[in-house]
Amino acid sequence: MKRLYYLLLLTIFVMPAYSQNNLPEQMEAFFSQKREAYFSIEASTPKEIIPLMKIISVDEIKDGEVRAYANKKEFSKFLELGYNYELLPNPGDLLDPEMYDGSKGEYDWDEYPTYEAYVAMMYQFATDHPDICEVFSIGSTTDGREILMAKISDNVSVDEHEARFLYTGQMHGDEIVTYIMFLRVIDHLLENYGTDPLVTDLVDNLEIWVNPLSNPDGTYAGGNSSVNGATRTNGNGVDLNRNYADPKGGPHPDGNEYQPETLLFMELAEQKHFVMSANTHSGTEVVNYPWDTWYELHPDDAWWYFVSREYADNVHDNAPSSYFEGFDDGITNGAAWYTVEGGRQDYMNYFQNCREFTLELSDVKMLPASQLPAHWDYNRDAMMDYIKQMLYGIKGTVTDAATGDPVMAKVEALGHDFKNSFVFSDATSGNYNRVIKGGTYDLKFSADGYLPQVFTDVTVEDYNTTILDVQLEAASLIADFSADQTSVSVGTTIHFTEETYGNPDTYQWTFEGGTPATSTEENPTVTYNEIGNFDVTLVITKGGDEHQITKENYIHVNEEFLMGNQVIHTCSGLFYDDGGEGNYSNNADFVTTIYGDASSDDYTLVVEFLEFSVETNDGCTYDYLEIYNGENTSAPLIGKYCGVNPGTVVSDNPEHALTFAFTSDGSVNEAGWKATISCDIMDVIDQKKTENYKVFPNPVTQDILQIESQDVINSIQVHNISGQLLLSKKTDTKAAKINVSSLKSGVYILSFETEKGLYHQKIQVQ
Repeated sequence: MKRLYYLLLLTIFVMPAYSQNNLPEQMEAFFSQKREAYFSIEASTPKEIIPLMKIISVDEIKDGEVRAYANKKEFSKFLELGYNYELLPNPGDLLDPEMYDGSKGEYDWDEYPTYEAYVAMMYQFATDHPDICEVFSIGSTTDGREILMAKISDNVSVDEHEARFLYTGQMHGDEIVTYIMFLRVIDHLLENYGTDPLVTDLVDNLEIWVNPLSNPDGTYAGGNSSVNGATRTNGNGVDLNRNYADPKGGPHPDGNEYQPETLLFMELAEQKHFVMSANTHSGTEVVNYPWDTWYELHPDDAWWYFVSREYADNVHDNAPSSYFEGFDDGITNGAAWYTVEGGRQDYMNYFQNCREFTLELSDVKMLPASQLPAHWDYNRDAMMDYIKQMLYGIKGTVTDAATGDPVMAKVEALGHDFKNSFVFSDATSGNYNRVIKGGTYDLKFSADGYLPQVFTDVTVEDYNTTILDVQLEAASLIADFSADQTSVSVGTTIHFTEETYGNPDTYQWTFEGGTPATSTEENPTVTYNEIGNFDVTLVITKGGDEHQITKENYIHVNEEFLMGNQVIHTCSGLFYDDGGEGNYSNNADFVTTIYGDASSDDYTLVVEFLEFSVETNDGCTYDYLEIYNGENTSAPLIGKYCGVNPGTVVSDNPEHALTFAFTSDGSVNEAGWKATISCDIMDVIDQKKTENYKVFPNPVTQDILQIESQDVINSIQVHNISGQLLLSKKTDTKAAKINVSSLKSGVYILSFETEKGLYHQKIQVQ
């Protein structure tokens, strides 16, 4: 479990303590009996504890006190830092609960099972319901206990290529509430199949995988007959929820080898490609959604907030008012709570293209057994409805257009997906599932050996399903490429990577504005020393075949401006925090005002944030950027930002000015931001043309923009102010509509074509 209470700042009292490399004698004696220590250190305000999170396993921070776990190696490193500490009783030793060993007959769910009773219960599920349940071990732990899994589906012994869901319980062995909750999930699904419409729908249409106990060595550290003596860590004294590969921290962020339990679940995820999942804990009461490791929000943040809010609201309908009341009324973004590297949640989301959140189901780590039935009642409906979300979104099959064979394709929402938030269709069935917030999206389907396809204006509604089946055309030679960056400052070197298909014999690159201007290398490196927007062309050949791709205005080269106390006059450039490409500084206090310097008065200054990573916290009290619509900080405040990307910011004042005020505190500096500066200057359209059409509403405050013309409209496009195409639609009507809900707030260029010409109109999305 992780608990960081609201707006505490983390500054630790460093007081004289043990600083020698060897453990004090009493701790040596302690670790001869225990695999982990539970201890507290004083904290007046929480921030500089964050570096300690790479050494010890922080459990909670509350009322000036940090509580944490450490194994012998970790505790020795901790002592070298010189902190005073107080050794506390391990939470797993505080309760000697009622245990169920299977000898008393029927189990009433108000006792904790012994390990042997747990194993027997799991296999009995399959014995009692063989048509819809299989139970098996996915492998053994360090101490030889089994990691048991229940697979539930209609026709469970047949691979029906159904989407898979995963529930995993109790990664921390002394957080025992969720263990019993997932035994109840299995029982509820099996006992209510065929009578409960929701349960029947789920079992008929999905494969539901449930592992109640993922750390049996921690739970039964005191012996198989009791959960008393349970430990947070596994049999090797390692915190399993810090042991996964991390998108930011790399393969081994905790400094430990992957544990047997970690390897088993990583292998399972690689093989089964779960669409959605959850891992569970106790120690507080909250739904924690991605990311844990990054302050920036997940591309599907709106969907995560939606399903997390649904879970918490569902719980509120079934529980006392005091349950799930903290944080944002029962939910929180992970990094806004506090950052974690090596967690299962981010591993599944980033490396497995899954959607996983973390459930914390009880303020008490080990509830008195008599309270277990009530907690099941609180969470039952919410747990079922979370699984039900897998039935919604966009789904279908991807096949070879000629043969009908399934194709493993990348399914990407253009302008939406990043940090591996795309998904893949299944290699054996071609099925894909893209759970996503209601809206309109452009979907790209791509696979090696096939021409990519883009489907525009794919609409999905919350609690509904959009079916989109795709047939890809095979091709023998396909040219494509990417660059490690496309908006850069003068003098930047860009690395290009060929992404071709067909093993071409030759590569011929042309780099407008670049040095070198041409190349025959597979993956060339090019330096840009001129300001401008430049095309890149790649021609590939094999035998007598040739394929070419040109990406127009692909590279944007700008002057560079860093945050500081200054005034800037420009209509072109890159705007960074004071650290440039590196992290921003601590104790920053800067104000920058940017004026547009276009020759015409008919323009708008536009600053579009391409990247934004500023330490997230409730209320933006640590590090934050304030943006004002005018010449100084007395102008109207557009917004205060510390986790959410400001997107596109537009001046709306006669001075064509925007003012940026940045403040950071004394610790934790992130990557900051990268933004483009431009001036949106519209060509004057003659009166005759403007009489031919009408665009409304403008500004656009709803999802739909309408165009009415005296002539038939053949096509509609929307570009950003850098010229990049964002939306495209073919039409054959005088009254056309285009859904702009996928666009961030900002200024865009609407273009539409009739038989009499091409028309342009500036639109503002709010």
